[in-house]
Amino acid sequence: MLIALPTRIDFDDFTLRAWSPADAPRLRAALEASDAHLRPFTPWVIDGRVPGLSLEDRLARHAADFAAGVGWVYGLFSPDGREVLGGSGLYPRVGPDALEVGYWLAVGHTGRGLATRAAAALTRLAFDAPTIDRVEIHCDRLNTASARVPERLGFRIADTTAPPGKAHLQFWHMTRAEFGEQVWAGSSARDTVALTHDENPDHG
Repeated sequence: MLIALPTRIDFDDFTLRAWSPADAPRLRAALEASDAHLRPFTPWVIDGRVPGLSLEDRLARHAADFAAGVGWVYGLFSPDGREVLGGSGLYPRVGPDALEVGYWLAVGHTGRGLATRAAAALTRLAFDAPTIDRVEIHCDRLNTASARVPERLGFRIADTTAPPGKAHLQFWHMTRAEFGEQVWAGSSARDTVALTHDENPDHG
């Protein structure tokens, strides 16, 4: 699955930009400040999914995958690029012709619609690729703020059995046909500013 996506999407109040190893100091500061906020539902954001990798190594892998068109992980940055507000990405790990959207927000940056708008932008970009027929969002049902993101965007809960040890996991799906029914679907990736309400600690 080789897909070319933009490395940067600018919104009025934040920027989605592909990670670079040079972002490690800013990301480290955000993760250290957000440990208690993120760890209950998304410990891999803090610790990484591959044991032993430094933060610089993790970001280098993300950058290499992005350049190769096989994985697309973005940082959410303040407009001046000095602060990491969170992260979001498209992940080719949910079967053929499908992508998963993930997102997290650093402490202090919830309630502004950032996760919703980032997820909407990446969903739009996923369906811009003609080979993608389904987009998924997986989140813990106990993380009600995170679950409001796919609900707000028109995803539906799929009848999928959670893997062992993850009984609280919810699987939200949207097909290409369902995407076409959304009022925001005709907008460009960055024109989702109306999707801003009632967010709290979003992670996914």
